[in-house]
Amino acid sequence: MLILDELYNTVVFEVSSDELIRILKEVKNKKEIDIDLLKYKIHMFEKKKRIEEAYYQSLSTFRKIFTGRPPGHHQAVEYLVNVKERFNEIEMIKQNIITLNSILSLLEAEPNKQEIVLSPSLIEEIRKWQETEGN
Repeated sequence: MLILDELYNTVVFEVSSDELIRILKEVKNKKEIDIDLLKYKIHMFEKKKRIEEAYYQSLSTFRKIFTGRPPGHHQAVEYLVNVKERFNEIEMIKQNIITLNSILSLLEAEPNKQEIVLSPSLIEEIRKWQETEGN
């Protein structure tokens, strides 16, 4: 099966359809693992914040006066970086997984297909995967 670049419509490389399906499933699994990792990081950040808030609330009024707390805008930026941006990354990865699923269903529906057009970003991911797997 010939892999064509969506942008230039040129042949990038050639692999068997079974091999391409296997590679795309591996890339999809890696993306799902990335999503789980991002969700874990969000969970740990929120857990840390809850623990800090519980500790602050447990202090006496006198100690609260002398406890330095970051200003509200610092907390907002910290939330933005640690939660909001990660949720955006998760959404982008989910869109990529949807694209991978559509390509996989197309390949499984037409196993004798001779060529397929893929986006440059997906072609780059396939190349990276091949380099890391040593194929």
